[in-house]
Amino acid sequence: MAFSPENRLLLEDNWALAYCHVRGGGECGLAWHRAGCLQHKQNGVEDLTACIQTLFQSGVSQPALTALTARSAGAVLAGALCNQHPHLLTAVLLQAPFLDVLSTMQDSSLPLTVEERGEWGDPLAYTQDWNNIASYCPCHNITPQLYPSMLITAYSEDSRVPLAGVLKYVEKLKKAIQTHTSNLSIKGHVPAIILDLQPGGDHFGPEDYDQSMREIARQLAFLYTTLGLSVHGSR
Repeated sequence: MAFSPENRLLLEDNWALAYCHVRGGGECGLAWHRAGCLQHKQNGVEDLTACIQTLFQSGVSQPALTALTARSAGAVLAGALCNQHPHLLTAVLLQAPFLDVLSTMQDSSLPLTVEERGEWGDPLAYTQDWNNIASYCPCHNITPQLYPSMLITAYSEDSRVPLAGVLKYVEKLKKAIQTHTSNLSIKGHVPAIILDLQPGGDHFGPEDYDQSMREIARQLAFLYTTLGLSVHGSR
């Protein structure tokens, strides 16, 4: 919710920005956070779905003009939404995304696995936790269908989000889309799945100003191109 120059640019170009405070986040207090943890993680996906549908019902947007951005653990809900309701979105931006929850939470050697069990559960110790995580894990629930186009920015030495999970997700997603389009002999638009793999361990984005500006430029170019929009004032 902090000020960002790129969001101001979008507002000045007549975009509408919506912030979804889903259950599981801390914006509405501890009870709100607990209502989206462990066995209640699906609540966050339902909240995100409701927020997007509200934009449509109020006339603010429509699926062809809607993009979703998420980073880190927020990508769990974004990825689950894309598996469950891919028709709601046209473009998705994911940055340093946590996408393979099930595999990560089974590897206690990773830096945050033990610490994060209160958020996701312990699939090694409890069958209920394994089944619950498996029910929404973005990487675990990819199916052959038309997904939104995605730009996924990952960092090769990110200590918080294992790169292996991001690579697995991208590979499975591309294969699922290819299987779907091949089976239906679909011609025309096919979703683009772009992995922007950057060096370093900058989980929260590059600290270098020039690198940060280039990353933002790539993201804005992706949004405008994918949504079929022209930059205000361009010819």
